Amino acid sequence: MSALYRRVRPLTFEELVGQEHVKEPLVRAIREGRLAQAYLFSGPRGVGKTTTARLLAMAVGCQGAERPCGVCAHCQAVQKGAHPDVVEIDAASNNSVEDVRELRERILLAPLSAPRKVFILDEAHMLSKSAFNALLKTLEEPPPHVLFIFATTEPERMPPTILSRTQHYRFRRLTEEEIAFKLQRILKEMGREAEEDALLLVARISDGALRDAESLLDRLLLLEGPLTRKQVEEALGLPPREALSRLARGLARGDLKEVLSEARGLYAKGFAPRSLAGGLMEVLREALYAAHGLPGEGLEAPPEALLGALTALDEAMERLAKRSDLLALEAALLQAARVFPAASLFQPGKGEVQPTAGPSSGEGVRAEAALPEEPAHVRRQGASREDLPEFHPTKPLVPPGAREAGLSGEVPRDLAGRWRAFLEALKPTLRAFLREARPDLEEGRLVLRFPESKAFHHKRAEEQRAILLPLVRAHFGVEEVAFLLEKKKPRP
Repeated sequence: MSALYRRVRPLTFEELVGQEHVKEPLVRAIREGRLAQAYLFSGPRGVGKTTTARLLAMAVGCQGAERPCGVCAHCQAVQKGAHPDVVEIDAASNNSVEDVRELRERILLAPLSAPRKVFILDEAHMLSKSAFNALLKTLEEPPPHVLFIFATTEPERMPPTILSRTQHYRFRRLTEEEIAFKLQRILKEMGREAEEDALLLVARISDGALRDAESLLDRLLLLEGPLTRKQVEEALGLPPREALSRLARGLARGDLKEVLSEARGLYAKGFAPRSLAGGLMEVLREALYAAHGLPGEGLEAPPEALLGALTALDEAMERLAKRSDLLALEAALLQAARVFPAASLFQPGKGEVQPTAGPSSGEGVRAEAALPEEPAHVRRQGASREDLPEFHPTKPLVPPGAREAGLSGEVPRDLAGRWRAFLEALKPTLRAFLREARPDLEEGRLVLRFPESKAFHHKRAEEQRAILLPLVRAHFGVEEVAFLLEKKKPRP
């Protein structure tokens, strides 16, 4: 038995999922007899380019009232790949000049039964430059009985001389809802049932490619009973949604003990670190949507912290592709945790954050198990939790009088740790620019001062203001950031 995606291929334009901007002009051209002699279909794989090319070939010689009808002898022959006047060529394996010369000889032959001879060149960008040149003369003056259809995933690699002689239609990725609707229709015809969440998960994994979704469904049809989200996760080796949600909630609360414990448990069950990081990003992205009023499961965390965690995990995905072990996963999670206010004062060996109010003179707070340069402050032994002030990340972390107290020449101690954590949350390139700055908190804003010799670093850092601002809010509790270039004072 053939693959599912072959058995459920559309036989008419009405059955083609999505791509309305392509279907409508083609159907009108067929109806009015105004087909061009060369088309270029471009777009991601699995979105319907080759299928549309076959439908166009079927419509050329269809004997039904609505073209293509999908049931006449011509349509059936094209669908089975047995029509003598419809030639499909894989340009990836037939890309030499000799192959094109042979193609040109076949072009000169008149069609046997159809009104026009149709040539479908899949992966057309794989043709060599000399092969394109050999084909160009035919495209400049094509015989009236020939129709060319080029399909490619990389239109930018097509020569301009070819592009200018074709009608170019760009196919888009399909939405999750469009893919889920098609999968539901397939299951209904087969007498099977599935949860909506299960089909949406398959659609999300396929990333807009219907063919990939149909291939996944073909595997899932081997399972008994109605398809559930849990079955899909188990069959495809995906981390459970509940476990990923616990990871996300642990990050938002700053409960790194729970985060690391959950991560180790999932790793022990055989889930790949890259898969875990990718699944966690989906949960955080949904929470970010919910924070802005869109549908999705929310988290008790500020949007800027969610964005910072997504950025940290996105950077970690590149490292996890090269090194996929538990240590790399834990490092990625700890890096993502730094942007959440609840976790920013976490100290190794402590299960929870316990800040105390520092003296008004600007002296920093210190953690009991901190390294000598750590910026935080430990409460006295025996102090109760009721004695501790609540942590408010929106309040300035440096008392207003700190600069007047003699700390203007260097970074205050209660700011140093925040600055280090802030730098570590950045991508390496941006971090290199900001290392040259000296941070200060002044009048509810973060001021970054660059020496005159670092004007280039100052300029590049200022260009990234939009990216830095969410992290500044999460780490320093201020709403603005200023970039200053300090000029050298002239000697008297």
